[in-house]
Amino acid sequence: MNDWLKANLSAIFAGFVTLVTVILETRRSTRHENNEAKTEQDKMQQYILKTVRDENANWQSRYSDLEDKYTAMGNEYDDFQDKHHQIVGRLQEQVALLTKENAGLRKKNAALKQENAAYRNRYGTIKGDN
Repeated sequence: MNDWLKANLSAIFAGFVTLVTVILETRRSTRHENNEAKTEQDKMQQYILKTVRDENANWQSRYSDLEDKYTAMGNEYDDFQDKHHQIVGRLQEQVALLTKENAGLRKKNAALKQENAAYRNRYGTIKGDN
């Protein structure tokens, strides 16, 4: 058996070295692939975070612009409402004055009708009067 061992010792040693080399290379390859996957995952996460931050900044800018426009529209509406109330107040004053003037004219017209009726009772009808 010693002769067989001596004759095949180099083959056994070569096989053992090959086996250890395969195990070590598989382990190194797995570690290398894991590192590459981790690096790629980190890059992807950084890209996603950057994209989300950019979009967030973009939306915040848009929101700020819309908020400014909304505030401006609110101020314009308040100005319009003030002008509207002023115009309505003036129109109500004019209507009140015209109503008062109309009532005065109705009284004056009634007085003139009474005066006219008294004149007709006293002097009769005038030529061209119907």
